[in-house]
Amino acid sequence: MPIIKVWLLPKGLEDNQLNCLRYEIAKAAESIPELGLRGEQDVTCLFPQDLMPYRHGTEVIIEVTGLFEKPQRTPEVLQRLAEALGTTVSEQLSKFPHPYDQETKVECFIQSFNPAQGFWTSAA
Repeated sequence: MPIIKVWLLPKGLEDNQLNCLRYEIAKAAESIPELGLRGEQDVTCLFPQDLMPYRHGTEVIIEVTGLFEKPQRTPEVLQRLAEALGTTVSEQLSKFPHPYDQETKVECFIQSFNPAQGFWTSAA
């Protein structure tokens, strides 16, 4: 299950805005058929807080981890995922009030994971 962390979101976003963002991120990930994701239940989306508030809203970093390496998850597929997530977050951020008079820079980083390096789950 991929873990998608979105860092440095503008302060003051409400729960409904974050829920909408989470839904759209999961939908973007699901839109890449080679990943084999079936919606929100297959994606963990986190919005960690940063202790350096002066940066919030000027740049947003999307970090994808926990995406198991599989033959069908080629570099091209992972690039499409990065573009889908980056575009989705950019579009959603444009709907929110912006704390500064500048456009938000959005970057997305994908890190594949080999479960042979160490993995455990309690799920059956």
